Amino acid sequence: MAGGSAISGLVGASVHRKEDRTILTGTGRYIDDVQERGMLHAHFLRSNVAHGRITSIDVSAAREVEGVVRVFTGADMSAITEDLSFAQPIPGLNSPSYPAIAHDVVRFVGEPVALVVAESRYIAEDAAGLIEIDIEPLDPVMSTTAGLADGAPQLFGDVVPGNVVHTDEQLFGDIEAAFSQADHVVEQSLDQHRWACNPMETRGGVASYETGSGQLTYEASTQTTHTLRFLLAGWIRQPIHQFRVTANNIGGGFGLKFSAYREDVAVCAAAKAIGGTVKWVEDRNEHLVAAGAAREEQLTLQAAVKADGTLLGLRVTMKLDAGAYPINPPATVYAGLVRTTLPGPYKLPAYHFQHHIVATNKASYISLRGPWAVETLVRERLMDKIAETCGISPVEVRTRNLITLDDQPTKMITNVTLENVTAAETFHRLVEIVDLDEVRREQEAARAEGRLLGFGVGTFIEPAPGTQEFWAAVGFPFGSEPCRIRIEIDGKVTAFTPQTPHGQSHETTLSQLIADELGVGFDDIRIVYGDTDATPFSMLGTGGSRAATMASGAVVYGSRELRRRVLEIASHMLEASVDDLDIVDGIVSVKGVSGASVPMAQIAMGCWLAADQMPPGTNTEMEFVANYDGEGGGFSQASHACWVEIDQDTGKVQVKRFLVVEDCGKMINPAVVEGQVIGGIAMGVGGMLLEHSAYSDDGQYLSATFMDYLMPSAPELPEIEIEHMEFESDKVVGSRGVGEGGTVLAPAALLNAIDDALAQVGRPRITETPITPTRMLELLGVIEKE
Repeated sequence: MAGGSAISGLVGASVHRKEDRTILTGTGRYIDDVQERGMLHAHFLRSNVAHGRITSIDVSAAREVEGVVRVFTGADMSAITEDLSFAQPIPGLNSPSYPAIAHDVVRFVGEPVALVVAESRYIAEDAAGLIEIDIEPLDPVMSTTAGLADGAPQLFGDVVPGNVVHTDEQLFGDIEAAFSQADHVVEQSLDQHRWACNPMETRGGVASYETGSGQLTYEASTQTTHTLRFLLAGWIRQPIHQFRVTANNIGGGFGLKFSAYREDVAVCAAAKAIGGTVKWVEDRNEHLVAAGAAREEQLTLQAAVKADGTLLGLRVTMKLDAGAYPINPPATVYAGLVRTTLPGPYKLPAYHFQHHIVATNKASYISLRGPWAVETLVRERLMDKIAETCGISPVEVRTRNLITLDDQPTKMITNVTLENVTAAETFHRLVEIVDLDEVRREQEAARAEGRLLGFGVGTFIEPAPGTQEFWAAVGFPFGSEPCRIRIEIDGKVTAFTPQTPHGQSHETTLSQLIADELGVGFDDIRIVYGDTDATPFSMLGTGGSRAATMASGAVVYGSRELRRRVLEIASHMLEASVDDLDIVDGIVSVKGVSGASVPMAQIAMGCWLAADQMPPGTNTEMEFVANYDGEGGGFSQASHACWVEIDQDTGKVQVKRFLVVEDCGKMINPAVVEGQVIGGIAMGVGGMLLEHSAYSDDGQYLSATFMDYLMPSAPELPEIEIEHMEFESDKVVGSRGVGEGGTVLAPAALLNAIDDALAQVGRPRITETPITPTRMLELLGVIEKE
């Protein structure tokens, strides 16, 4: 497709990742690698009761253990910290504050009730086992339905009345007219289960307090150092100018590490109180039990449609299980994302959306890769049900309703402008690739052999980074992106970004952009991130597939300004017009004139050491902070097709083939794009078929190890087939984020494929997840549902 991007050269090439030199050779620095002289170790004692009142706690035996330095109860910790508060000026939001360590009421299994700091982790864990705590059980609330019921136990009393964190409804268009004109009203419900992020590196941090200077440094596994510093400073009563937060290599985040947590507060406060260094790294059991999870929503959709499958209107109700305690961002953001995005790339004249966010006795609802994903899941499954109701194919119903490039610019029903959105084009290309007649022939042949094959499709748009309108509708700031770029005294380049990458390859892609723009070597560029003392301030960090556009734009604009300054100086030195100059491999030369050149290093050295001797009237500052506003932002889009085979004896679902047609605009590095797509699909498929953060009726967590919480591995997925489309606009940066799309759309294509298989044997559609082998046998009618 046509476009006008000025970026060329290294951009668009599958350059080997800079990060691999460190990560693949085992020389990275993760939290558990940190070893400091005199470092102490922290361990949290956690509640084994889902809901109860602490009546007593005796830590005297723990304090007597040799090697134990300090034991903090909830009361001890509250004496030196403020309660965590994530309250926002959002009408109707009930956001309770809570202590770093519980000292009154516990509200989920895994909640911290004491902190032991000792000379080793082993000593700390052993001492924690000696703490005697009595908790008077209270009735737990383990579902949104139970939380909203009359007479339900109240988690926070008047602070969260009726256990309702937030409720809202919004109407777009004439919904009554839409349903009165409908030939069919198609209803679809889904109860999506709770699943977790599970990065390779769990949560953790090392807090070091210097008693002489009052300086506190916290090295953490976080996605956003500046936000963590900002929040923690107030809660631990630390002057922010004497507080530094750093992050080095991070073993994944997937949204989990966007927030600050009560453990961060307690570890930093403990380091201050002790006057030393305290390290905390949660083990996998703690992570599964206490770190939080997401994706637990129940949605019911009613679609008003014409006989030919044309959408007229849509009614949606959503309940979201928020867990016990709020974190950052507030749960209203997730509801806003679902509400705003759910119409997707489809023409929809009328829309009504209502949500209830409910507090329950579970770990917090967290941000998980593509936190709006349920909207795509329910919408794309609804499209298949509309097709079935109207007697048309899943392809035809989408083709009939999709917004094409010819329709744009246009407004979504949620008042968000769509421009350069190619979801319809990716879907058209997907259908071209797939031989649908052959799919049906293979299914018929398989049934004759007693085998069951299913085929499903889906399409979507991803706000990556979205637009000002979009984020305003969601209720979350869009924000510009800063980057400070410096040409060093030797002509090499350092860029300082507030992004905190955790697997997205920022060091590689940002270096590709800078190398192209400044004409310097790829290996002559260093990307600095994860240090509040060095990087420009931003409260957003890495998340929401924002970096591909926003961080890229910041480094491009910054590089262009420094290039302009270098060329202006060189034009005087070479007595040539700026328009006749070029920079290649760090050498500024006159185009077409042999020998007329000057090294960028020479210019940089002159600017740093003898600025007064440089050409008069030129800007000799070799450092510049750029701010990129996103040029209006935009969306990524993709279409997926999934082939499955279901074993009717065991209930196992095998993904036989998976096809992706995606468009994220101009690809900076195709290998990185494909890695993100494949990883996202693996996460989405695993989340539907294997993973489940399960609780018992009394609030006990049932999936506390990888023996019970199953994770996808290579055998669970075929080789992912990917075709790229690169629609390029006339914007300076035409790149869009792609990190979350696989996780968002893959579950929809997968479940549509499973529904397709079930329909062939006369079985009902899926209404709840996950689709474990046992659940599949229930759906097939082989066993009775428990």
